[in-house]
Amino acid sequence: MNERKIETRNEIRRRAFEALQLISFKDILWIVVGSFILAFGINYFTIPNDLSEGGLIGVTVILYYLFEWDMGLVSLIANMLLFVIGYRFLSRRTMIYSVISVGVTSFVLSVTKPLATGVDNRLIGAVYAGILIGVGIGLVIRVGGTTGGGVILARLMHKYLHLSIAVSMFLIDVAVVGASGLLFGEETMLYTLIAIFIGSWLIDFVSEGLNVREAVTIISHRQSEIAAVLTETLGRSATVIHSHGHFTKQQNNMLYIIVDKRQLAPLKQIVEAADPRAFVVIHKVREVIGEGFTYPSR
Repeated sequence: MNERKIETRNEIRRRAFEALQLISFKDILWIVVGSFILAFGINYFTIPNDLSEGGLIGVTVILYYLFEWDMGLVSLIANMLLFVIGYRFLSRRTMIYSVISVGVTSFVLSVTKPLATGVDNRLIGAVYAGILIGVGIGLVIRVGGTTGGGVILARLMHKYLHLSIAVSMFLIDVAVVGASGLLFGEETMLYTLIAIFIGSWLIDFVSEGLNVREAVTIISHRQSEIAAVLTETLGRSATVIHSHGHFTKQQNNMLYIIVDKRQLAPLKQIVEAADPRAFVVIHKVREVIGEGFTYPSR
């Protein structure tokens, strides 16, 4: 029996590993599109409006302002060096996708540089820069790629400085944006922050999509009746989790259910009608994958 469990576990691991290695032509197409939009946004709105950026892209932009170095070439060299140093931090598929993204971005940055025109209003330029850069990076991240070696730099900081990935990325952005403010003035830093905030929101929106749901945990002594009514009225099944109160030691069951936003109000009405003393916890979930959500119910 134990041997069978071990074999099953190993088979699951093997399939998961193979899934992480799969290279999809459709994914590559989205990476090319996203990288093109990213480079287009930099050349058409970031540079003409004297804005900067966060991360490694921001370093490339600053070096262009200071020394007029070709952004495409600098981006390619810097990212390739980081990939060589930290390749072990990325999976094979992520590495391939990232190299493709960096290659396309660097090429488009160099080719479209003479075509940049910009807009008269700097604020509008910052908004457009944030939109295009956010959409471009979001498309690349959505299919499992990265847009540069900044991710590797963050992972190195996590390993040797014991900082979380999120904190490391934040510190990198702060350092680059702060440097742009010192070099080019507070106004440049302000407009850059506007572009970054817009871009950050769009990165999350594009990479995660519209599949935001509400997760509801219901603790009630009438959980069976509540579950039956929820299934009949909302068409959503619930998971029963066995539990007991730490203080009272009373055995009980919890219901865990995922619903759309529009189903949240009727759910609360149903629970309140069935058990006014029910304990209900509601929180957002960024994405739900499974039967009834990402593919139809059987």
